[in-house]
Amino acid sequence: MCLKNEKGQAMVELALVLPVLLLILCGIFEFGWIFSNQILANNASREAARYAAVHFNDDGLTAVQTHADSIATSYHSSFDTTIPMPAAEQITVNLEGKIPLLTPFFNAFLESADGDDCYDMSAACTMRIE
Repeated sequence: MCLKNEKGQAMVELALVLPVLLLILCGIFEFGWIFSNQILANNASREAARYAAVHFNDDGLTAVQTHADSIATSYHSSFDTTIPMPAAEQITVNLEGKIPLLTPFFNAFLESADGDDCYDMSAACTMRIE
């Protein structure tokens, strides 16, 4: 038996569930985007540190820094590298960058210290100079 006052029940249920469903879906997209870019940052810092460890004695710090910058920008245009002076025969490559957020829902939680709609990302790798 169908009552007349239950006609819009499905519409009300959709209106209650849809915002939560969209929030979860946007969270999945945002997490995947940030996680993928973090993997890129780790790989870029690892590759730059490997190059710096192998070529530091041949080329010097300036040439190694230039090549590490080109490696980092080939992975993502917003990655910047810094290589401090090596200590104890180990060289460290620090990589920092800003990743733009995909969805507007998480801007309040994940935005950078500058206040823009980006996520601050960093990676570092240390290797022994060969």
